[in-house]
Order: sequence, then structure tokens, then C-alpha cells
Amino acid sequence: MRLGVLCSMCALGCVVPVLSQSSPTDEGIATSSVSGHVYCNDTNAPARMATIVLQPADAVDNYRPDSSAQVTTHAEGVQTQLDGSFSIQHVSPGTYYVIASAPGYLSPLAFFSANLGDRLKSQEALKEQIANSLPRVTVKPNTSVSVNATLERGAAVSGTVLYDDGSPASGLSVQALIRQKNQWIPFPFTPFDREIPSARTDDKGSYRISGLPAREYLVEVQLNLSKFSYRSDGNSSGGSSSSYASMPIYSGGKLRPKEATPFLLGSGEERRGEDIEIPASKFHTVRGGIVSAHDGHVVNGGMLSLLNADDKSVAASASVEKGDESFTFNLISEGNYILRVDYAADNDYVEIPNPPNSSPRTRTEARPLHYYGRTELPIHVDAELSGVMVTVPELSSQPNPSAPTIPRP
Repeated sequence: MRLGVLCSMCALGCVVPVLSQSSPTDEGIATSSVSGHVYCNDTNAPARMATIVLQPADAVDNYRPDSSAQVTTHAEGVQTQLDGSFSIQHVSPGTYYVIASAPGYLSPLAFFSANLGDRLKSQEALKEQIANSLPRVTVKPNTSVSVNATLERGAAVSGTVLYDDGSPASGLSVQALIRQKNQWIPFPFTPFDREIPSARTDDKGSYRISGLPAREYLVEVQLNLSKFSYRSDGNSSGGSSSSYASMPIYSGGKLRPKEATPFLLGSGEERRGEDIEIPASKFHTVRGGIVSAHDGHVVNGGMLSLLNADDKSVAASASVEKGDESFTFNLISEGNYILRVDYAADNDYVEIPNPPNSSPRTRTEARPLHYYGRTELPIHVDAELSGVMVTVPELSSQPNPSAPTIPRP
């Protein structure tokens, strides 16, 4: 039996989730123990304070990354001691995979994500790959099982994110994207992982993402502007936040994935210097409103999209809603766009109470009284734009009353 395992990005000290099977502490069930050692394959040293988890084998065997079916997780885990040893007590009878994890090492089920973008392997092939990669133990009542595990060092990518005036871009989320068919997607999360490989820039704009399997990547940095509310009554506190503008920046400082240059990471490779410059001086704001072609009055509701002129991909979204009969696009890079308006409507806005102790206490619901047709307006952005008025036509017939209301961002 092969005892080497790969390691997940589970943060040390985290509470480990658990996979569907009877709890080890269920009354009336004779339990057992599983113990052993965890080692690092790159140093041959004990894996100190790593996480070791017993995952019921049936949940792992039946998982498919391309399935929408949910997996209920219930597992037992502990951290290793300073000599790399571990002991999990009161384990219910059953068959388990022994999964070790520590920051910087591979997810034990990294081959799930490694198969994305290629033709997904059959369920039988995935099961075989699992069986060849992870220790599998069968626990019987009132017995002790001993098993060792080895962590495999993952690849890493690092660099610095700066604004175009040379100042550091601190506190920004950075993630590795993988290619799936013809698009780039965030590194996938499985029910058996606690975290995905990602990072946040420090006060000097530096980042490092580790624990990556060997494959092709892009790096994405996310500019995100948020608004939030907060309340406290002395006994409890709560709040909410939402993003009102975001802009992804990709490897090489490119604003669109198709313009960025991907890179290959080899097994355990340390790639440095994947730096990104954010062209802050070339980001602008576009403001305006929606007016009726029939009589020129300002329309108080609608969804707006700013489309890249060359391929009509969505660059940004905005809305017109209660309290502000105008729209605003933030963080818009210089270039040619098409401003499209959908679901323009004269709305009646109603405040609906949220559940008790919620924040905010109410939510706004838009109830359309009169709809307008879709329209598109070409625009060029090379500076701040204000007063952009989009004229929407009358509809020959009104939409079905069950048509979607205008959602708030």
C-alpha cells in the first residue's frame, strides 16, 4: 500500500470540517484509534503542526468536480505534534482516506483541479488516481491502526503589485487562475479543502501564492471598492458590506485575460518576479442618467452594462435605483465601449423590513410601473465623463407582469 499523500491548503489551527458518516462519539458504537507520523518530502523532516484528517472514503470516491451535486462533509482531524506524530481517538468503524495538509504543500486532491480544462477523467479513473495517491485505512471496532503520510511541496508564484506612480498596492486580493476550456477561472475549491491557494498584498505590495499543482496559470489582482454599514448596541454588533466597483488586473498589468501572458509552473517550482503594475492614472469615472424618448423625463430605474467595443464582453455594470436617478461606473480604463441599458423602468420603490436584528433593518424593492426598450450608445473614455444621457425608447407592448424587478447591486 502506498503511504504518500499530498497536502491541502488547510490553514494550520483551523477547525477541520467533517464528512458524512456516523460521528466517532455516537453512543453505543465501539470506536478505535488511528495514529502515525507525517513527513515533508522536500526536507525529510517531520511535518510539525500539520493537519491530518480522516475523510470517509465513500464521500471522496463519489465526488466529481464537474457535478453540481453537493457533498456533505463530516471528518475527524488533529494537528501533528512537533515530532510529526498524530493520534486520532474514538474513530468510528469504517474506511477512510488519511489526508495530511500544511501551507505550501499540495492539496491532497489536487488532481481534481488538475483535470479541469482537459477532458475530465471517468469516475473509475479518478477513483484509481485517489487510491494510488492517498493512504486508505479500514477501521474495525476496538482496534488501533498505524499509518504514515508524506506531504508534497507545491509550486509557488510571487511578485510585487505597484500602482503606475510607483506606490505599493497593499491589501489587495491576489489569486491564481487556471484555464478551463476557453476561459480563465479561479482555482477551484473542493468540499475537502479549507482554503484555496491565494494571497493578499502586504504593505509593500508583495504577494506569494503557494501550494500550487504543476500546470498553466494567470495571476489576477482584484481592485475592489466597497461600501458598508455597521451598528452596535453595546451587547451585540453587526453590519453588512457590498462592492460598488471592481476591476481585475492580470499578469503583466493587462486588463483582460486574453491580453495577458500565461506561465507554466513545474512541480515544486518557485517562480519569482511575476510583478503587476496597476494603471491607476488611466482609470476614470463615467456618470449619467436615463431619459425617456417619449417626453424626456428622467427614468428612475434600469440596469446598465459597459461593454468592450471589440467583442461586447462586459467591462462593468451599474444600476439606477432609489434615491439617485443617475448611474456611475467607477474604475473604467481608457478605451472604446458600448453603453447598454436593460430593464429601464419608471419604478415605485418600497421599503421591506428585514428579519429582526438584521442589518440593514430594511431592503428596497423596485416595482416597475412602466418599462422601456433596450438601447445601446457608443462612448469613448479617455477622461472623466459626466452628464452622459442615454435615451430609451417606448416598448410596443409591456413585459409580462412577472418580469424581473430591478435588483440592487
